[in-house]
Amino acid sequence: MTSTDIKPNGFLLPNGCRITHGSGATIKTPFSTIPLTMHELYPGGTLPYPSTQRGQLGFIPFDHKLRLPRHVHVTMAERDEDRRLLAERILVTGGVGLVELNGRVYVIPHGTLVDIPEGVPHTWTACPPGVALPDGTETTGRFLMVYDYAEPTSFFPIQGTTTLKSMADYIRYDGPLEAICFPELTPERVRDEASFVWNDHLEGAGADRG
Repeated sequence: MTSTDIKPNGFLLPNGCRITHGSGATIKTPFSTIPLTMHELYPGGTLPYPSTQRGQLGFIPFDHKLRLPRHVHVTMAERDEDRRLLAERILVTGGVGLVELNGRVYVIPHGTLVDIPEGVPHTWTACPPGVALPDGTETTGRFLMVYDYAEPTSFFPIQGTTTLKSMADYIRYDGPLEAICFPELTPERVRDEASFVWNDHLEGAGADRG
């Protein structure tokens, strides 16, 4: 992929500023059976306007019914031998998320930044409504994910939960994606099984395993 393959988003002002909003973003629906809508504010690459990055930046509205398949991220090279595992950075805002990292579930409150290294299998959903956080507030079943990748990437589905050391370790999952989606958890199961992220530590029943 080259910079000429990527169409700039938004519109350009005479002073060189670029603004991206609504339908001006790249809207992606990568799965046919999972209602995921990605609003990509910055599509990646070296585009013909000033930017602080060359990767992808965007957001995804989540509710607890949207459960992603487990995956890793890989660079979008044209040749398989040139592909590399890619890290990602996720900001959780406007609610509370659930992330599975290496098979462990973590409750991620509003205002949390999650850095996921290369090759860590993961998946996301919103925390179901009615789960009490350590400060007493309760979850609403929704959150907004802001995602940031250093390079353009896509989902690579995976069944296992062990961290991959390189692309040589990756075995593509070709079965039904529903089988590797985040499990549908009740508030009771979240309280009994998950680790709650809070300030600089973990709390809850799963904290010792986190």
